Amino acid sequence: MGLKQKDRWDQLANEPVAELGGQSVGEKWNSLQRKGFSLSDTTSEIAKSLDTGDWTLPLDIIPEVFVVNPGVTPMADMITRVSTQDDEVVATPVDDDPEPTFGLESPAVTQDDEGNYQYEYEQPTYGDLSYTVEGLGMATRLSDKLILSSANLRNAESTQEQSLVRGMRQYTERQILFGTDAGQGGDASGYDGLADFVAGDGTTIDYGDPSSLNPEDYEEATREILDEAEFAGAPREDLAFVCDFDWHKNLRTSLQDNVRYSDPTTEISAGFEALDFDGVPVMKSHAFPRIGDLGADTTQNVAYAVNMNATYLSVLRETSVQPLARVGPQERMAVDQYATLTAEAPEHIIAGSVTTPA
Repeated sequence: MGLKQKDRWDQLANEPVAELGGQSVGEKWNSLQRKGFSLSDTTSEIAKSLDTGDWTLPLDIIPEVFVVNPGVTPMADMITRVSTQDDEVVATPVDDDPEPTFGLESPAVTQDDEGNYQYEYEQPTYGDLSYTVEGLGMATRLSDKLILSSANLRNAESTQEQSLVRGMRQYTERQILFGTDAGQGGDASGYDGLADFVAGDGTTIDYGDPSSLNPEDYEEATREILDEAEFAGAPREDLAFVCDFDWHKNLRTSLQDNVRYSDPTTEISAGFEALDFDGVPVMKSHAFPRIGDLGADTTQNVAYAVNMNATYLSVLRETSVQPLARVGPQERMAVDQYATLTAEAPEHIIAGSVTTPA
């Protein structure tokens, strides 16, 4: 059985070789390099000493592909998915409940022409919300030569597919947060997101120049945003708070300095931890630009409180890998998703924004 790459390198680097004057191959290589030999001349010199015409240093190739930044995407990870079979989702919320009337025994109010008492008839006020399912996807291809030549290291197709799915998840996170607002970071060709909902029936609170805000200000702002969502009708136990990394850091700093929690975190069933603030999970997302990186004269939503019971993805087809027909010496595949963000109560979504000075 042959040696592993690491064992082979240890042998060449440490074991003395008589033909090389008692030096190891690694030591001989380094000594020739220090004398000014080129790589090809160094290889040739060692090959002659070892009486071989074919010799190279082993390459230490790492089979696994390291993902530099998979992205923290709490909304795409934890938001509820609801299956739909239509290309348009219609929600019918109750906007206003009917009001009863006193004076059931007052003839002037409740008696008909025959002297019979009557109730006053009232009806709830219903909303009419509709959301169009949009397709999101991309394709890639790998040559047969690449697949075959890399088979001893890794599964090239699987690695590519995983990267595509991660890209879909990161894009879904941005679309959920910013929707069609391209200026904030969304895609105008996609479905509406939280930025669209707060621009309509929701509320956005602008906290002005972020450089003037202290950590305690972020604590107060978080509480204000949550209170506004609760006042609009969202139950506190259904609320979630998502923000950028800087907001999250300042909130943690304020809690540690003033409240002195020993561990103000809670485990989310989606597999990650969130900061527990007044009973509401607070999560950070890579989809937001960091407050400290915003350019001059920029207004940006950097936090949202969301009623997660009334806000969900309506999914016609979840993110799926689709094999495509072969048209040459290559494998082709696509990843797609058909979905739309549905908000049955847009008023239960409150945004916090900052505006940098010009």
